[in-house]
Amino acid sequence: MRYIPLENVQPGMVLGYEIFDDAGHILIPKGVMLTEAYINRLAKFNFDGIYVDDFLSNEIVIEPVISPELRAESMECIKNGDIDGCMGAAVRIVNEILAKDVISFDLMDIRTADNYTYAHSVNVAVLSCVVGMGMDLKDDDLVNLAIAGLLHDIGKAKLPQDILNKPTRLTKEEFEIVKSHPMLSHQIIASRLDIDDDVKLAIMSHHENIDGSGYPNHAEGHQLNLYSKILRVADNYDALISKRPYKEAYYPLDAAEYLMGGGGFLFDQDIVEVFLRYVPFYAKGTEVMLSNGMFGIIADNTGEHNLRPVIQLFSGTLVDLNEPKNMNITIGIPDNEREQRLLESERERSDMVGDVGKYKATVNKPCVVAVDDMLTNLQALRTILQDECEVVLLKSGRQAISYFEKMDSKYPDLVLMDINMPDVDGINAASEIIKITGNEVPIVFVSAVRDRDTVLKCRELDAAGYIARPYKPGYVKSEVKRILSGR
Repeated sequence: MRYIPLENVQPGMVLGYEIFDDAGHILIPKGVMLTEAYINRLAKFNFDGIYVDDFLSNEIVIEPVISPELRAESMECIKNGDIDGCMGAAVRIVNEILAKDVISFDLMDIRTADNYTYAHSVNVAVLSCVVGMGMDLKDDDLVNLAIAGLLHDIGKAKLPQDILNKPTRLTKEEFEIVKSHPMLSHQIIASRLDIDDDVKLAIMSHHENIDGSGYPNHAEGHQLNLYSKILRVADNYDALISKRPYKEAYYPLDAAEYLMGGGGFLFDQDIVEVFLRYVPFYAKGTEVMLSNGMFGIIADNTGEHNLRPVIQLFSGTLVDLNEPKNMNITIGIPDNEREQRLLESERERSDMVGDVGKYKATVNKPCVVAVDDMLTNLQALRTILQDECEVVLLKSGRQAISYFEKMDSKYPDLVLMDINMPDVDGINAASEIIKITGNEVPIVFVSAVRDRDTVLKCRELDAAGYIARPYKPGYVKSEVKRILSGR
């Protein structure tokens, strides 16, 4: 069985995994030979891709972590606000996971764009349980993690759907509305005596960061319980790999790099490490291109194969990337058209940000100003961002202030400001820029230091984000895209 993006599906292919609707009813059963009518039906329901069975992949067996029936039932309980049903589903989720000999989050999530919130919550519950198992937590803890995952976004039902699904940049007012959902979720379950207090805290705190830069309470790592920290990682990962109206889905490898880049100040580093041991970078059944020019399908990626999986070549030969003779082989993604669409989608979305009246260096790219006294750091940022942004490089805080003073009102879209610079440091330079622009331009601080005092200074200036060096390209790109989208 292998996964194929829907636009690559052809009549005559055989469906390898059942397609379900939101209510758990089978739309198309496994084993059906696909026709043009079936493919059009899948497109109508906004499915991104499907699994097919063919001679290239008939030896690859992929099992879901939980049954499709339980997944559909859990989604229905979330959709209906059925808290008792969610608690019962949480117990069954844990029992199904514990019953498996090998736990690996292999199956690509076949879901529509319309049921994102419900499917996302089930995924977060499952991912949190997998992490909990990796940390040898007790069964009661696993159930609590599943409950927290299923209910963490239940408050979104009270938010305007046109804001949640807005394809363009959110205004500050809209983002404040979105940021209220953890408190709304907490309010819904606060009076339930049968829900553990640690679960309630996790639901309220699932957008809190280790460095205190999250919301709604700017809680720091020592104020967060274990459930909160696990939920934060699982929630962020699934959000990254999901397609939304305002962004394309990230490849799991890119999402993993984001988690690693945010370890220690957004996410608990130990939990990130456990997460990446149990959640594969490459989903089983995914087509890949190897650096030697050969094409194949991920055949096994559990345990030691999580980072360097076993590949079944289209010829049928198995290649274990962990073997010494294959250590020089790396993995790429062969779907160049999809990669191009991802880049184009980000450019189009960035272009839509232009309706807020900010300066743009070109028609299709947002303008990002990078300020750093180290040329190597500036060059690194340019290399990371140049495909998607017009990058202006400035070598000092004083030069940055002068740059903004000479502008009329068409300011850049974003500033990446190094904190530790001679003469005028990043904090003082940012303060002046905020005065000049009326706080119109988001500022992200950059530093090799992650101490509490530095974070507090950034927070006092209402910083849009914080990036630690050395740079992890996936994290830098994701943070820039997140801020440009207003989320």
